[in-house]
Amino acid sequence: MFGRKKILVFSLLMASLFVLNGCANKQQAAPQETLVKTMQVVKRDTPITYEYSSFVEAQKEIQLKARVSGMIVEKHFNGGDYVEKGQLLYVIDPRSYQAASLNAQAQLANAEAVASNTRRDAERYQTLYEQGAISKQVYDNTMASLAQSEAQVAAQQALLSAAQVDVGETNVVAPFSGRISTEDVAIGTFVTSGQTVLGTISNSDPVLVKFNISETEYLKVMTSAKGSASSPLENISLKLADGVSYPYNGKLTQVDRGISEGTGTLTLKAEFPNPDNLLLPGMFANLQANIGTKKDALLVPQRAVSEIMYKYFVYVVDEDNKVEMKEVKLGARVGRMWVVEEGLDGSENIIVEGTQKVKTGSVVKPEKMTEEELDNSTAQ
Repeated sequence: MFGRKKILVFSLLMASLFVLNGCANKQQAAPQETLVKTMQVVKRDTPITYEYSSFVEAQKEIQLKARVSGMIVEKHFNGGDYVEKGQLLYVIDPRSYQAASLNAQAQLANAEAVASNTRRDAERYQTLYEQGAISKQVYDNTMASLAQSEAQVAAQQALLSAAQVDVGETNVVAPFSGRISTEDVAIGTFVTSGQTVLGTISNSDPVLVKFNISETEYLKVMTSAKGSASSPLENISLKLADGVSYPYNGKLTQVDRGISEGTGTLTLKAEFPNPDNLLLPGMFANLQANIGTKKDALLVPQRAVSEIMYKYFVYVVDEDNKVEMKEVKLGARVGRMWVVEEGLDGSENIIVEGTQKVKTGSVVKPEKMTEEELDNSTAQ
């Protein structure tokens, strides 16, 4: 009786194992397909725009330095003021320079008096020499004295001019219209010629926006400009640090002479009108430059691209819903899309969402999405 029970229990265990093994085989035979969202590669004419980090600079900016030494006795502005060209800013104590000018005038008058007497003597000695009343040596000495006195007059005139310039330099004026810095000099400060900085003046309209482009981008820009009458970089615009677009467009005005050895980039500057004085030197901005329109450009969403070991790939779903990985060469970024330069022909259906769940050869269940759905899902 006990033996029969053992046989019955063993039979039931074996039957259970066969049932479980059968279920497992069924599950392995019918794996569940991975749900992914896909989108057809977009093909259309696309304006190519590059974006660069940039900084605002004054078109003209100088450090105002004293040209004569002395004590500041007058100041006619407040730090941060907008000053006009020729406006009086400082007065350096002029008394010593005025005295030097008066002394130079006196020395000049004395030299002119000596030269006048010498000139009259020379005229008389010339007549006497022609009459044979004096020797040639006496005549030559008189003419040499005349030349020496006239040279002394010229020297004193130069000294007087220099003294008058120094008197004028005691009035420090704005060399051009612009805004002066708050790092100014107070009344009573002794300033040294050519050394003491009295303030910094920069103009505010227009301004320059400085940015750098890589060597690769430079070559792309120049290649796209071949055969075109327009500028290599056109329709230059700004987006400020708060995300607001600047209302005026700029134009490229300066290109550096070569690629920087340290950074491998080329420095450029664009000029922007600034009538509202919104842009200030040192301000950060995002510069956008249009290099033209690419015909039949291939576009893929940025989040459909995977980067592996400095290479870029997309997952393509074929007609049998199998996944294939393709390497692509990317171009410019256009909104939320990448321009694909190489690797696709435009007929591919690529995975946008779910790339982390698939691999080459996987069978997926694709669900189509449009560009509008792509924008909405990104916003959400």
